[in-house]
Amino acid sequence: MKKTVETDIAIIGGGIAGLWLLNRLRQLGYSAILLETKALGAGQTNKSQGIIHGGMKYALQGGVTSATQAIYDMPRMWNDCLHGQGVIDLSNAVILSSHQYLWSTGSLASKIAGFFAGMALKGNLEELTQSAYPEIFKNPHFKGQVYSLEEMVVDVHSVIFQLVKPNQDVIFKIDPLLDHQLKFDNNGKLIALEIQAEPIEPLHIKAQKYIFTAGAGNENLLKPLQSHGIAMQRRPLHMVLVQPEFNHRLFAHCLGLSSTPRVTITSHQTADKKPVWYIGGQIAEEGVKRDSKEQIQFARKELSELFPWLDFSESKFATFFVDRAEPLQPDGSRPDSSYAKEVENVITAWPTKLALAPKLAEEIVEKLQQSKIKPHATDLRLLRAWPIPALAKPIWDELL
Repeated sequence: MKKTVETDIAIIGGGIAGLWLLNRLRQLGYSAILLETKALGAGQTNKSQGIIHGGMKYALQGGVTSATQAIYDMPRMWNDCLHGQGVIDLSNAVILSSHQYLWSTGSLASKIAGFFAGMALKGNLEELTQSAYPEIFKNPHFKGQVYSLEEMVVDVHSVIFQLVKPNQDVIFKIDPLLDHQLKFDNNGKLIALEIQAEPIEPLHIKAQKYIFTAGAGNENLLKPLQSHGIAMQRRPLHMVLVQPEFNHRLFAHCLGLSSTPRVTITSHQTADKKPVWYIGGQIAEEGVKRDSKEQIQFARKELSELFPWLDFSESKFATFFVDRAEPLQPDGSRPDSSYAKEVENVITAWPTKLALAPKLAEEIVEKLQQSKIKPHATDLRLLRAWPIPALAKPIWDELL
């Protein structure tokens, strides 16, 4: 018979959702452990641009949607945490920019989009005078308009580090879980997880609640729960990395007619201190139809049109695909909010966006309280020999 470790909560998945939740549960006195098969923050978290938005891009066509309402309060919650005044102290995490810019090109289409964005976002959007433009837009060849948006950008990797730091004693690396390692009773209740990490002897983990926050990794864990209406969808992106010869830092959305920005650019730095532009938006969504060579060609053309006064000829480009893992929607569209569904003693969860991780954690805490899960003293000594997962590298350090 395998040795067993008992805990109040077992979290499977070490991205932003699992790590944020782990911090909240331990604050509330629960015995909680987190199990990760890869690196902490890998997957979607590692590939996020770090934008903590309040629904701006959902309102670009002038309407306030349910998606806008769901995410509206996230900048305040994150801001409180990043300044040491929220539910989690992230005061040592790095804020890359306290705001973002929106810019319109000189075309009529972009001006119309800018008008509607201003109508929808009233108090959060400020039209700038030319003297207040960021340096990159002060070139005489720029003929558009620039707005300042109250929308911060965080260094995701520093956030993950701060979430991991106080919890290293309860985070463990395991081999990928297979179907037969989830032990269900005859009533469909999960009674144990069998975990392995060669060459350590396998263990059973018994918890009052099992919470799956593994992003795309949830898909393999969901098979026994599909009869309860829980299923996952993937919405791909083809993201672009640019290492330019110049060092203009930019955190901005370029407005077009679509509800998705034409491009969304955030600025980062490689381990050897070289500048990186990380580009998403419409170029990434439509880019799934292109291979890497085609996407780079398209990105060069797009950047040359948007910044004709800059030289990208010697810039280094890289692209990669990322799947946005989300709860299945009837039409395959983007979910409006975070998702957490409870079946017996299992909660399956997706934040759907980095910014919604705090909201998802509070939803799960509420479910635990409704289930009257009470904290119990537990003994984790059998896990002392288990390895701790490494922190994921920034994607630009892997590809550039």
